[in-house]
Amino acid sequence: MALILGVGTRVVSALLAIIMVGAILKVKLTAGFLGTGEKVGYELDLVLLVIAIFLTINGSKIWAVDQAIFNRKKKNSYHEQ
Repeated sequence: MALILGVGTRVVSALLAIIMVGAILKVKLTAGFLGTGEKVGYELDLVLLVIAIFLTINGSKIWAVDQAIFNRKKKNSYHEQ
């Protein structure tokens, strides 16, 4: 929910990246990239890991709640000086 709303995007996506690394290494690595007939592979987990790393580095942009809050604070601080 936090990623959808754009609240604490960098922190939440960094935590999600750690979870995805753990999921790939502990559970899905034995099944392989595309999986077997019995188990699914780690291809989806790898995509989610890449997305989480991108959001950790880049952060949220236009429609994030964080941007609205921090931009409002920056605008108010300029008027005070």
